[in-house]
Formats: sequence, C-alpha cells, structure tokens
Amino acid sequence: MKRTSILVLAALPLLASAPAFAAPPAPTLAVPPAPVFLAPAAPAGDAEAPETAEPPSDGPGALGVAEGPEVPEFEDPIVSALQPVAGGLTADEVVRRTVATAPQIAARQAEVEIAEAQLRQTLFRFVPSVEATASYARLSFAPLDFDTGGEDAFVVGALNEGPLGLGPCAEGSPLQCVIDSGGQPVGAFPFEFDVEDPPLNAITLQAQLGVPISDYIARLPWAKKAGKAQIQASEYARTAELLTVQKDARLAYYDWVRAIASRVALSESLARTEARLADAEASFEAGVASRADVMRLDAAAANLQAAVIRAENFERVAAQSLAVLTGETSLTAPNYSIGEDLFAPQPTLADADDLDALVEEAIAQRYEFKALEASSTAIEQNVKVARAGYYPRLDGFAEATYANPNQRFFPLEPVFNGSWSAGVSLTWVLGDALQARGQIDELRANQRLLESQRETLRRGLSIEVAAAFAERRSALAELEYTQRAVDSAAEGYRVAVDLFQVGDATTTDILDAEFQRVDTTLQRINLAIDLRVADIKVAYATGRTPPIEGAPR
Repeated sequence: MKRTSILVLAALPLLASAPAFAAPPAPTLAVPPAPVFLAPAAPAGDAEAPETAEPPSDGPGALGVAEGPEVPEFEDPIVSALQPVAGGLTADEVVRRTVATAPQIAARQAEVEIAEAQLRQTLFRFVPSVEATASYARLSFAPLDFDTGGEDAFVVGALNEGPLGLGPCAEGSPLQCVIDSGGQPVGAFPFEFDVEDPPLNAITLQAQLGVPISDYIARLPWAKKAGKAQIQASEYARTAELLTVQKDARLAYYDWVRAIASRVALSESLARTEARLADAEASFEAGVASRADVMRLDAAAANLQAAVIRAENFERVAAQSLAVLTGETSLTAPNYSIGEDLFAPQPTLADADDLDALVEEAIAQRYEFKALEASSTAIEQNVKVARAGYYPRLDGFAEATYANPNQRFFPLEPVFNGSWSAGVSLTWVLGDALQARGQIDELRANQRLLESQRETLRRGLSIEVAAAFAERRSALAELEYTQRAVDSAAEGYRVAVDLFQVGDATTTDILDAEFQRVDTTLQRINLAIDLRVADIKVAYATGRTPPIEGAPR
C-alpha cells in the first residue's frame, strides 16, 4: 500500500472526530448586532519555514493542560491561529446570544405563562357569582276572565278582627246593622279591578349573587396548591431547557475551534509537503532522487489539497452553525475570530473522581427531576380537588328584583316595585360523583406515567454521567503523554528533512514523519478541547452549570 494513502487516510479522521454540525431551526427573533467578530484569522505562516527552522515546543502548559509560566509567542501556526483576538468570539458570548434567541427557551417560557394563566382561571372560578340583568319585554294582550256577577261588584270589609254580629248602626240609632267585634258597622266598598287593560310593557332590573360555600373548604386550597406546583414545574422545565441550550452552544463553539485547528494543521502539512515536493523535483533534476519519489510526494500534496478543501468547508459549516444558534440573519458563514484564551489554565473540576457520588448529585440537582416532582405534586393536589365531587354541594344565593310590573305584587300594575330573596341550597348530583371517580383514575394514571418517566430519566442520566466521567478521565490520561509525542514528532520531522535534503532519507521517511507531526499536533489540540468539552458535560450532567440569561430581545 502506498504511504500517501496512509497519510491522508490517517489525517482525515481527525477532521471527522468532531460531531457533525446539524443546523438547528432558524430562530424567529434576532438579537441586536453584537461586537464585531470579523477580525481575520492569523496567517498560516510561511510555507518555506519548515526547511530552515522548526517550531519550538509550546510546553506542557499549552491549552491549559497543566499550570506553568505564561505561554510566549509561538511560531507554530496552529497555536498562532488559536490565539485570542480582541473583539473575537468567546464561548460565553455564544451562550449569551444563543439563549437570547433560542426558540425552545421561548416555548418553555410560554408554558410558564400558560400555567400562570391557568392558575388565575382556577381562582376566578371560586369568586362569588355576581350577575346583573336588565330586560324589556312587550307582552301580548290577555284580558282576565273575571265574573263579578253583575256590572258592579263590592267588597265587604270589617274594621276589627273577630266574629260579626248585629247591633245599632250608630249610637242612638234604632236601625240594626252587621257590626264587627269592635261594634263598628261592616261596610261594602266598590271592587275596582281593571281586567280589561293589563300592563303590556315589562321592564326588569335584577341582580343575583351565588356563593360556592363548600368549594371554599373542599376545593379552593388544593386547587391553588396544584396551580402553583404546575407553575413551578414549568419554571424548572424552562431552566432545564436553558441549561441544555447553554451546553449545546458551548459544544458548538469548541467544535468550531476544533475545525479551525484541523484546517490550519492540514494547510501547514500541505505547505511542508509542497516544499518537500520542490526538494524532490530538484533532486530528480540532479539525478539524486527517482521519479517515483517525486510522484509520491505529488500524490500526497494532491490528497492534502483535497483534505484542506474539506477542512475549510467543515469550518464554514461550523461557523454557519454558530451563526444560526446566535440568531444571525446572514445567509453566509460569518468570518468569526477566536476571542477566548484557549491556552489559559483551566480551573480543576472539583469532586469529579467518584462516579457514584456524581450520579447522586445529578439526581439531586438536575432540574428535569425537580420538574417531574413538581408535576407529581400538582397531580396529588388535583386528586384532592376531584374528591370534592363525591360530597353534596352547599351554595348560598341572594336575589334582588326591581321590575315594572313586579310579578311578586298582585294585582299586576304598570309601576316599579322591588323585591328580594336569599337562602342556601344543598345539592348532590350522581353524575358529578361518577365524573369525579373518572377524574381521579385519570390523575392516578398520569402520576404513574410521571414515575415511569422519572425512572427512565434516572437511568439515562446515570449513563450520561458515566459517559462524561469516562470521557474526562480519558482526556486527562491521554494529555499526560501527548506533549512528549508532539515534541518527538517535531524532532523526527526535522531530522527526516535534514536527511532527505542530503539524500539519506526517502519520500517514505518524509511522509511518515509528516503524518506523525500532523497526527500528534491535532491530537494535542483535540485532547485539550476534549477536556474542556468533558468538563462541560460533567458539569451539565451533574446539574452544576449555572443558568445564564441572554441579552434582551
């Protein structure tokens, strides 16, 4: 097998090691323009530099692997490309702008507002029912059929209560009259009753008050607690979504940084290979090298050119992914620059060596668990509300009417009269009791569903924490040996170049040394980024990540 194939096939997987950038849905809101991130990236360096001088080692403190003196200026183009630029893009800035425009966070916030509105609706149902009615009606003519026995009718009445008897009609009168118990004559008066002209216009003003007395005791306290628990569950879910968006934004940022490192590494490898190709062509002209040596290096350079193009496209996709996450409206990938000091020592992640303790911490701290617990509390309170349907309902009521004519007055007359009534009612409806049983069964089933979801989440979270824990330990272990491999590969390439230039090394030796240099350089960069990514995943999985609110929309 040709060594050129080995070189390209071995170098390209380093590009593919980062996860693919699946662009999220375009956010509907965009943030105002942030500080400009358009400073050009650092130059890749002189292609002829490897012939005369090799980059010095950047020491064990590179990318925050271990504490050490401040990192000086580097000749290594990869290190130069990763140096921070004033006004450049940082992971915190990506998080802030992503949170400000993330549609999933807006959706969770809407769920919180929905829960708050539902609580207000629930409380309003317990407000005493007050109803006011004003009505007018034109009545059809309906004369009363009232037979008085003749044209004129009279009503007989007594002034005093008691039996009637006979007695003088007046003092000293010889005439006898029917008198009441007080000696007063009983009289007859005309019976005046208009039966032919009843009121035809009805105007009614009415006010009614209903008070759900039993609901204040059996329903209101539990309904209020259920509503508050549901609001809390929605707020926990929003915070959990916020932390997920933060983690994804940081990972996208470091994937973009990884893409830059890969592109620069392959570009430098291409430059060095082209320089060796020029040496081989000169040696061939001088009769020192064979045509096969020249063709090998030419094929390697061609393959590296294709790899560089793929790396540039990968970097462009990574930048476009950041633009989509942060709400940029441009359709082209922005020319971002790195603004974060990737070489600064990273603080050690505390208490991250005990996997069981990390899992327990995650179960106690993750907002997803808190949201499920709050939802379960809301269901339990709603069960108590539904149980009130088993018992009779006690309501108070009051009513006042001012009408013309008022039906409470007889006979009906076209004048306004007022009347009122008040009382309590105790009712029990079989359908309400049966419906309450069904509601309770449904709520209990939902509660069991939440318990299943909680167990599923616990298992998945255990795997998530274990994976992040293992990823972090692997990165720490590999970083301990990576720097020595980088130094060894750089020295090996320098020696191979010197030998090749004097004819004591073949193209195979050059390609082997080149592969080792690219491989170890990218491995060091990727491992340093891997450690940061692992710390982010461990902090997220255990619930240690503090939520960061974005800029105002």
